[in-house]
Amino acid sequence: MSLRTRVSSLCIAMLTLSMGCVMRSTEPVVLIGKEGNINHIRISDTSNAVVRFAAAELQHYIRQITGINLPINNNESAKAISLELADDKAIKWDGYRIRTTEAGLQLTGHEPRALLYAVYDLLEQSGCSFFYPGVQEQIVPVKKYIEWRIKDSLFTPLLKHRGLAPYGLDAKGLEEGRNFIDWMAKNRLNYILVSENRPSDSDGPANGSVWKEVREELLPELQKRGFVIEMSEHCMPVFFPRSLFVTHPEWFALNGGKRKIGPPPYSGQMCYSNKDAVEYYGDALAKYAVVHPEFKTIGTWPLDGGDYCECEQCKNPYTVFNAVLSIAKKIRKVRPDIIVEHLAYKEQTWQPPPIDSIPSNISVLWCRDAGESGELVKQWKQKLDPAAGIYQFEYYLGDNYRSRTNLWLRPIYASQMVEQAIATGYRGVISLTLPIQNWWRSSFNNRFYARASWQPQFNPDSELEKYYKAYYGGQAIEAKNIFTKIWQELQHEPYSRESSAIASNWQRIEKQAPGIIQLIDSVMSQSTDTVIHERFNRIKTYVEFQVLHTKAYYTREKSDLENLAKYSRDHPEQSMVLMYPGYIIWRNEEYF
Repeated sequence: MSLRTRVSSLCIAMLTLSMGCVMRSTEPVVLIGKEGNINHIRISDTSNAVVRFAAAELQHYIRQITGINLPINNNESAKAISLELADDKAIKWDGYRIRTTEAGLQLTGHEPRALLYAVYDLLEQSGCSFFYPGVQEQIVPVKKYIEWRIKDSLFTPLLKHRGLAPYGLDAKGLEEGRNFIDWMAKNRLNYILVSENRPSDSDGPANGSVWKEVREELLPELQKRGFVIEMSEHCMPVFFPRSLFVTHPEWFALNGGKRKIGPPPYSGQMCYSNKDAVEYYGDALAKYAVVHPEFKTIGTWPLDGGDYCECEQCKNPYTVFNAVLSIAKKIRKVRPDIIVEHLAYKEQTWQPPPIDSIPSNISVLWCRDAGESGELVKQWKQKLDPAAGIYQFEYYLGDNYRSRTNLWLRPIYASQMVEQAIATGYRGVISLTLPIQNWWRSSFNNRFYARASWQPQFNPDSELEKYYKAYYGGQAIEAKNIFTKIWQELQHEPYSRESSAIASNWQRIEKQAPGIIQLIDSVMSQSTDTVIHERFNRIKTYVEFQVLHTKAYYTREKSDLENLAKYSRDHPEQSMVLMYPGYIIWRNEEYF
């Protein structure tokens, strides 16, 4: 090629590049950095605490990423990231819109918490990741600048309420509770179910939820994130104490021909056909609702464990719901804004009442496994006011009780659960997290539940790719290989919690697990990053415990059950992966 030809080609290339730059410069661009075009975050002077918190979060993470501190004010004279509440007909529920304009970056939504979700969305687009709770688990990149080119993007949740029910929430779990709430909001979950006082009935805190011990510290954390808060769970003794039996034994359940009170926590079920008992219970709930305006739903849950009253009147399948009707009417007089929840939990509570419509301040929480008694769910839905609706209580994403301390990692199930909930017509899903201290597995699963709740045609594989790259860095390919082997060789769906089904996995796991553990060891030996090394070690812990758990159910030898507890005892640094030793024995010993 001649010199003249080379020079001519170079000039053409430079002209093309120059034209490209000119074309790009006509597009609205948001640039944050030392030479950026954004110099503040704009909110209204009348913004509430949630919007102010959203702005503060944006300011905090931008400073971490770029070192630039953007002031928060109402200056309209320069380009800004603006957080605005707007009456946009295209936005549904706590969805939000993000777009770049000549004035900067605009975040809008109906709900204040929608602006917080928009902030977290922006941060994830900037490279932040919030896969697990706790500041030490967050991934925040360091960059010279952040650049956004978002023409007009609308984000809409598929479920109005996306909730979790945290167990292990008490005074000793305060810090875990704080991290849990923060993680929920960052993953755009908006609903939390707590219990005023449900002490644990197991070894340790796992089966307990005692809101009264953490209210002062954690209520502000929920409020500044705009959470919908429900107070319910199996805490009937708070409002219908067992001490009433001394003067009113007729108010309590008849079982085996006798009305009696045994040791807590499962004794003290009400006789729901006794009008005076229901009146007392309703008065106590109404009084509580008045002094706790922070709760938007209040439950009328019976005690856990069954033992419903066996008197002739209580054999009527509508008796419990009729009591809820009476209680809801009483509460409506003092708190017309609160929803009263009926728990469809046992056979005595499943049947929809023979009325055309249910009062608009009553919702139903359906607690049977997904897909069970679909016709009954359909009947409930037809009778309920859409504003209150029917909700699903979910047990297989974060509940170590149901899984007998060996909770599986189930991203595909999480997305399918959301699909089924939407198809069924549930207004929301509340997934049991038991306990929050054991967060590595439950947060993984609930991350996929959260994402699937926002994305039509959600692709778990795509979300997994983001997880591998963000969380395992340069060893993302190795992480993908390990997780793929776990799902293909160890965890065969469909999952079953039946003891015989657990045992039936042993021969396959005995054959395949050593190779997976060897692979993890090989990856760990190559890792020079201590943080990444520890993250792979958690996977190894998960696999090793699953091997021991499955073997124990195969042999049914008590020595193998003790080995499970010993493994947990020998690895206290893995408490985010392993249930604690006492709970492992407590939950599984009946099968040995």
